[in-house]
Amino acid sequence: MHNFNVQGIGCGACVRKITSAVTHIDDEAVVEVDVAGGLVRVDSELEPHEIRHAIEDAGYAVAAGAGAAQ
Repeated sequence: MHNFNVQGIGCGACVRKITSAVTHIDDEAVVEVDVAGGLVRVDSELEPHEIRHAIEDAGYAVAAGAGAAQ
């Protein structure tokens, strides 16, 4: 499980956009988004930098150092 602190998450549309971006590159990824906490948790075989890049390409800023496995 990889955790990312993401800025700019404010609604259900944001959740869908982030989820879609991640599942586009790994259709078996499980994505959990905590809107209030700005936290995205991803269970995937992808490397953290690949997930981070997908989230950033969707238009969201990911905090430095995010992506730590837990």
